[in-house]
Amino acid sequence: MTDALADDSDDPGEDARVCTPSDVAAQYRQHHEWLRKVANRFFDGKRPDLADEAIGLLFAHLLELVEEQKLTDLGEGWRGYLRRAVLNRCVDLVRTEKKTRERFPPGDPEAPRIIDHDPLGDYAAAEDLARRRQGKLNTAVENLSERQVKIVRHVLNGETNKQIGEELGITGQAVGDQLKTIIKKCHEEVTKDE
Repeated sequence: MTDALADDSDDPGEDARVCTPSDVAAQYRQHHEWLRKVANRFFDGKRPDLADEAIGLLFAHLLELVEEQKLTDLGEGWRGYLRRAVLNRCVDLVRTEKKTRERFPPGDPEAPRIIDHDPLGDYAAAEDLARRRQGKLNTAVENLSERQVKIVRHVLNGETNKQIGEELGITGQAVGDQLKTIIKKCHEEVTKDE
């Protein structure tokens, strides 16, 4: 576990360029199986649920960073960065689980009193929030224009903005602008009323 915490520098270097959602999607497709093996090894193969959750958290975080334009293309450094980041997510999940066990140890007389104030529990509340957000996301996607849906499909296929633009007869920059609009629109729809 100490290996996962060591060297947290994510400096992409001087020649880095701003990353796009299609870059993150390509990294997901390219490294997903390998990252699953890395995370499963961390949990000694006993917690595939947490391994998958660590990968999901990592790529969700990367997409948030893209939206905030805080992620750069790490080039050759992606593999090392992703390995380090997924191991850090695994460590975080273990710590969270440990804190939960410490907060509610078996037979703890405080547990019923605390749980009474939160009848659903943190996990159930998080699942409920995720279900509501998924429904809102589905609605947001249904409200996208045909062109926006085409762009999203191309991005999911791993095409670059330039390739998408050539196919749709627009510039790569225009595709990037549309992606920002799509992400913003979906984010606003998903998080409204929260």
